[in-house]
Amino acid sequence: MLEVSMDNLQFGYGEELVLSGLNYNAKAGDFVCLLGQSGCGKSTLLRLIAGLEKSNPGQLMVGGKPVDGPSLDRTMVFQDYGLFPWMTAGDNICIALKQKYKTWDKPKLKEVALEWTRNLGLDEELFDKYPMNLSGGQKQRFATARAFAIDAPLLLMDEPFGALDAVTKALLQDTVLELWQNGKEKRKTIFFVTHSVDEALLLATDILVLGQAPSKIIYTHSFTEATKPTRETLFTDPAVLDLRNRLTQIIYDEINEKALRLKQQKAADKSAEKTTIFNRKKAI
Repeated sequence: MLEVSMDNLQFGYGEELVLSGLNYNAKAGDFVCLLGQSGCGKSTLLRLIAGLEKSNPGQLMVGGKPVDGPSLDRTMVFQDYGLFPWMTAGDNICIALKQKYKTWDKPKLKEVALEWTRNLGLDEELFDKYPMNLSGGQKQRFATARAFAIDAPLLLMDEPFGALDAVTKALLQDTVLELWQNGKEKRKTIFFVTHSVDEALLLATDILVLGQAPSKIIYTHSFTEATKPTRETLFTDPAVLDLRNRLTQIIYDEINEKALRLKQQKAADKSAEKTTIFNRKKAI
């Protein structure tokens, strides 16, 4: 398990600021879901934690140490699966295991890869198939199996179920939640990006809502063991229903505010353009 600490975390691409001073401490073993409109920096934050983007010194710590690049202590599951298409699904797990357990021979690698294939509810006959011959749900299960197999204490998941049908999504949500809960004292710390309020309510111990870019954390909510929703209470508990409405309204207000700002900016640009044209004609 690893804790994650952000201290006025800022990041941008060139002159475009994406994250503008995030302050948050995730305890080891937390399941943190990130909500917010598209473009607010949720995926960027995951990439920073993963070490795929470089943060400013002292602003981001994982396990009490600064993030200075990728590490086998952190693994990531992408929305587009991230499976190598020239390798079988099973080999995609084995190659990841080999990076961490360099002394393991091929039979041991395959044994563990098959174990995690079964843990994710996959038939063993799929192990030797290539990603192109798998459904989206099967590919995502193999990608998730790979992430859990290397047993990294910090798991980063970037909208992993966003493109799946409702039934497959629900099955994978339950599987990931069960694997995380079964970790007990070695429970992984998970950061999970989603656009679904219901998904966040079901999975998270902690929910963060990011505002429009340049983003800050505009809302947080933490559950206790007693108040954490389940599938049975997700649509029946008045407190959960109230929280769902609150989260939805916060995100909806952010979207409307951004749309209004863009509309005003467009009008201002158009007015400035007309003024420029008028002045040029006047000068002639």
